[in-house]
Amino acid sequence: MLGYVLSQEDILAYYGQGRKDIAAAIFRYGQDRDTVLVLDSATLSRGYGDGPGFDYPEQIAQIAYESLSQLEGNIPRKYPAFHGSVCRYTNRGFFKRERRLIGTDMVFDIDLKTDYRQAFRHAARIVNFLDRHDAPYRIKFSGNTSPHIILPCEAFPQPFPRSDFQRLFKTIKEKSDAQYVDEVFGSASARFLRLPYSLNEDTGLVSLPLTRDEFEGFEPGMAEWQNIEVNDEWFQFPENAQERMERFLVDILGFKIED
Repeated sequence: MLGYVLSQEDILAYYGQGRKDIAAAIFRYGQDRDTVLVLDSATLSRGYGDGPGFDYPEQIAQIAYESLSQLEGNIPRKYPAFHGSVCRYTNRGFFKRERRLIGTDMVFDIDLKTDYRQAFRHAARIVNFLDRHDAPYRIKFSGNTSPHIILPCEAFPQPFPRSDFQRLFKTIKEKSDAQYVDEVFGSASARFLRLPYSLNEDTGLVSLPLTRDEFEGFEPGMAEWQNIEVNDEWFQFPENAQERMERFLVDILGFKIED
């Protein structure tokens, strides 16, 4: 299995007691999503601290500390991991009770847990397909074996109908000829995905944002917590992303978005 042993001190240092930039990056991506912290991927729906986004960056370390305080010993068997919904929301009003759906990220997860090299080879088929059509996307490592390819909701015209979302997901999967694609993210529903810069609950490796070049030359050691530097550019999106997405939709689905 990928990964290594982290102590509770290592985990808390990474999540904010020693790395304010990590907490800020996780907060930045998760503040307008439903979030949950889990210690076991098999119990995602019963995670700790689930709710509509984070309130402040320091909350990351606080939640991690409270989850670790329930465990015995200094070396946890599982690591606290932050997951966020692929759906994004406006968080307005007292206790964030007034919310409106902003949109849903489209995620391609290569569900192959035995060989990261093979997982990346199949993900490369999707990435190359998107590149050929100049579609905007982000890539990150799951922290286990697979990469996640994300078409962010802010690039899509809104509202983007569920039926078109599902059709686009299926079309990209089929035309790229990628295998082992997790179909669960093709429904445009409120699924959860590990947040960028979170530890993986099983391996302790970081769910690491990747540039295109880093994707090509990826090795798991790049995702060890001691080696992590936050890439602020990964969070930024090109000003022409929506125009590129509109052209992509015309090419792939054959329709033009009306103003």
